[in-house]
Amino acid sequence: MVENKRITAVLFDLEDTLIQTPWSDFQRVKEFRRKTREKLIALGIPSCLLEGIERATLMRNKSYEYAEKNFSRTENERFHRELEEFLSEYELDSAKNSKLFPDTIPTLQELKKLGLKIGLVTNTSEKAVNIIFKLHGLKGYFDVVITREKVKQLKPSPEGILLAIKTLGVNDFFMVGDLLFDVLAAKNANGTAIFVKRDFQEKDDPPADYVVHSLIEIPAIVQEKLALRK
Repeated sequence: MVENKRITAVLFDLEDTLIQTPWSDFQRVKEFRRKTREKLIALGIPSCLLEGIERATLMRNKSYEYAEKNFSRTENERFHRELEEFLSEYELDSAKNSKLFPDTIPTLQELKKLGLKIGLVTNTSEKAVNIIFKLHGLKGYFDVVITREKVKQLKPSPEGILLAIKTLGVNDFFMVGDLLFDVLAAKNANGTAIFVKRDFQEKDDPPADYVVHSLIEIPAIVQEKLALRK
């Protein structure tokens, strides 16, 4: 066990970090982005607000802000309800067809042996997370789970991470993810960002503190960094 006076947490993204989803198919991602834009506009979000935004997550963040400021309480509740129904159709299908990466369980087990807090911060829904946990036996590994229902702003906002570390009672943390959004969220919350670059990903490395090709590299990184702080 790591002897560290500062209790440290390792936070993980979920999709394509711990489990592989059909979203690895870029054509499917493009279709989802297009349909998300169409749905938001149909729900009353001005098209000009979404102009130039490619990522569905950023479209949703902008739309949440707009709805909060411009919709009545009833309209805002309807907006969130109907958008959630739309997202669930994709997310639940993705969850049911997900595959566990072979390095996930060994890494979580090793981090547990080190006495570290483990958290999940994901932009997906609680329903999808529950399906994934049950399907792959992941539930018992996490001390805190932050899904999108618990925040107003999704990653790259640091809101989910800040809620996770507050719940865990820690200030020091590592954030592990496969997207630039995960890295930015970690940086915005003053944490250490670890970018996971899987074989199927063709992208430039974001400005993370560490880049790994397998989760199994993470326990050694954590131990090394904690040793430097003694």
